[in-house]
Amino acid sequence: MDVKNIKPLSKEEQKNVKKHLRKVKIRLYKNLIKAYVGWWHWFWICRTKGFGNTAVVLIPGEDKEISYLSLLYLDQMLDSRKHDNAIILTRDSVVIKAAPLFSERILKAKYFSRKKTEALMQFYCLYEFNKKFICASIDEPNGRNGQQLIGKRNVTKEEIMVIGVYRVYPYIRPNKPIYIGEDEEIHNFFDNYAFS
Repeated sequence: MDVKNIKPLSKEEQKNVKKHLRKVKIRLYKNLIKAYVGWWHWFWICRTKGFGNTAVVLIPGEDKEISYLSLLYLDQMLDSRKHDNAIILTRDSVVIKAAPLFSERILKAKYFSRKKTEALMQFYCLYEFNKKFICASIDEPNGRNGQQLIGKRNVTKEEIMVIGVYRVYPYIRPNKPIYIGEDEEIHNFFDNYAFS
């Protein structure tokens, strides 16, 4: 490439470049502030009684089938990563109610707002701050795009979740938990997303 043949930017182009860079700078500052807020949330989670060797599983809850799979394979993930137990963070009330049916190793399933979820994921995007944190989603945080892999070379959503996100390989599909209660939401959660 010949440097002599490069034309300087016009005043209008320079103005547009500066405007774009200003937007990028503002977005970067907003993301850093959000990451800082995420750090505070993580700090308070770590203060949970009995935290020790506990995995923190964030289930954003945007995809009910992924939420189901993240609970179904929770014990295998805990064994694989050598964690004693788990704390579940989600804004999905059905996941909070159903979580104890999937594993006895759940310390608590706690409501976590979407705003807090986004802040914690932004902190995770900044760097992998702790091996105990697992975001149980195939599309979040930004950069993951597991939906694009479904069906490619016969890859299933289950495989993407268990192998790709939980890093459990080989895996054995656990038995579906049994629920004999009256809660219709839990029955629907099991019937719609359980595998035969």
